[in-house]
Amino acid sequence: MDDPRNNPHIDVIEACIERLKQGSLPPWKVEEELVAGFGIDPPENFRVAALCRRGFLEEVTGEGFHTIELPEKPFKLRWHCPKDNLVWELDARDEYHTCSLCGGRLDPLEGYGPLVSNYVGGQEIYFSYAGRIKVKGDVDATFTNLLVYGTGMGPIGVTRGCHLINRIGGAEVRVADKAQAVRCNGYIFKSRELLEKAWTLIKEQLPQIRPEMEQRLKEFSGRISAVEFKPVEKGGEHILYIDFAAEFENFRGHGDISRAVGFAKGEIEALLRGAGVKYELSVIAQGHDGDLKPSPKNKRGRFASAEIRIPDGEFERLLKVDRGKFLAFVRVDSIGAEDLGCQFYSGMGGEIIPAVYKATQVNPQSPLVSSFQNIYAEEDKGDVVYRVELPNVEVGIASTREGLISPVGREALRIMGVRTAKEFAASLAAQVLAGEFNLALEISREKLYSS
Repeated sequence: MDDPRNNPHIDVIEACIERLKQGSLPPWKVEEELVAGFGIDPPENFRVAALCRRGFLEEVTGEGFHTIELPEKPFKLRWHCPKDNLVWELDARDEYHTCSLCGGRLDPLEGYGPLVSNYVGGQEIYFSYAGRIKVKGDVDATFTNLLVYGTGMGPIGVTRGCHLINRIGGAEVRVADKAQAVRCNGYIFKSRELLEKAWTLIKEQLPQIRPEMEQRLKEFSGRISAVEFKPVEKGGEHILYIDFAAEFENFRGHGDISRAVGFAKGEIEALLRGAGVKYELSVIAQGHDGDLKPSPKNKRGRFASAEIRIPDGEFERLLKVDRGKFLAFVRVDSIGAEDLGCQFYSGMGGEIIPAVYKATQVNPQSPLVSSFQNIYAEEDKGDVVYRVELPNVEVGIASTREGLISPVGREALRIMGVRTAKEFAASLAAQVLAGEFNLALEISREKLYSS
């Protein structure tokens, strides 16, 4: 790692560190100040800004950076795919200047940006191989599984599960064609009468507002898919919620729907003021938009499921366990989760899903919403059907300003054989199925958790 003291901008770095310590320079404005105050233009300002923040942290904490490294090019570049008309934002270190969707060459666009806010460097992660899984149904492919799993033995369980599922013919997957992103406007009125007047006015004006909103979704191929109104009366307050949902094929789209709904908010406020319909409050109502809420009403992300069907009479021969004991275990486990008040059964999925997100470096790496799953085991015409459902897989496989995918993540996706968000969701559901199926079999055989 470079010693900042050998940097040609050392005087500037020291001046910025002093101002950071004084509080006169906010850490998120260092890049801007280097351009405006010191004449250090992009992209050099991004590296110098990171060095300023690193030096500031070392001084205020008394600890030095030794392992968390800073790359030579801590900034991103914009690229355009002429065939798909998609804009990609790539880490400047990424030399794979090829569209992951169509395989065509990308054309460079003007402009630089920070990799992430308040960037100070990156660190190593460790990959595990977790077998290969065949899927059929909405996606027909065989994926190679890479996980960043930590020190546990989970990848071995996924590999064993994949081996069994492949022997039986592969996992049947169902995946929604598009993912949904939602933002909500909330309005408080003094009376139900005012609320209903506003409701009528807004519905009448929506045909004029929606095209302007969709202009703000155009860059990432999004469209407004639904607008839902919900009046709520509580504690004497009359609240009108308006949910705007947008669909995206290969992007998360949360930044775009936020901008579009912010525009709608301003238009609606002007409409109500012009009509003399007084509101007490107009806000972006994040408590109602399904944004990272642990609720079955969560509206963001993409549905995916994977199942395996074991033919009548083949269960014991193929899997070496009594089918009745297996079904009873799954039933007892699911009821136990329900009895705790869990809205979803997050078993091994709570480990596997974040491990895939970390390996591919796509948003979100947080397991809060993305790890929700439900498990089902049932008999159907004598067959045993074992299924997992993931209600809101959240992923944008195409790199954008709201979810940069690192060179390491793009390489992992290529090795996995994942090109689209739909394929990502199918691969993810199948891996969760494999891990859960193997675990249920091993517990039913009394091979785990025994003395």
